[in-house]
Amino acid sequence: MVVDHIKNGDILALVINIVDLKEQDIKHIEDVAKKEGYNLINRLVTEYDSGENKFDREGEKLIGFVMDDMIVALCGLNIEPTNIQYGRIRRLYVLPAYRNQGIGTELVNHLIEYARHYYKGVVVNIGNLAVNYFYESIGFNSVDNPSFTHLRLL
Repeated sequence: MVVDHIKNGDILALVINIVDLKEQDIKHIEDVAKKEGYNLINRLVTEYDSGENKFDREGEKLIGFVMDDMIVALCGLNIEPTNIQYGRIRRLYVLPAYRNQGIGTELVNHLIEYARHYYKGVVVNIGNLAVNYFYESIGFNSVDNPSFTHLRLL
């Protein structure tokens, strides 16, 4: 199901709801992320296949960004396990060739709008990734919390 049509320059892009990850061709994303040293897409697939995380509880969602007839980015929203009043952005990944085009921002903003119906805020744990500026530029604040590094109140 298409969530939204987006004009990215002269190219029409789509944000899609991913209801069944197994129906989506994301092997290319998994391979590129792994070559870059990121395990997040492999973990997404492993957790999905095991049933540990299918982004299918109320208030959860997995979305993809489609350009050039393929998924070029993924992002998910789960219930924050340490505080159910918050949603947690997880597994944001954009293929290198599509970065710096606003795709990550578009995906996170879509999930924030969705989260407004379920949560009082959205959190993210960036770990040791150098993405502070990205999240802070879209309204997240750095917080001192053992479970998440940034919070955006809704």
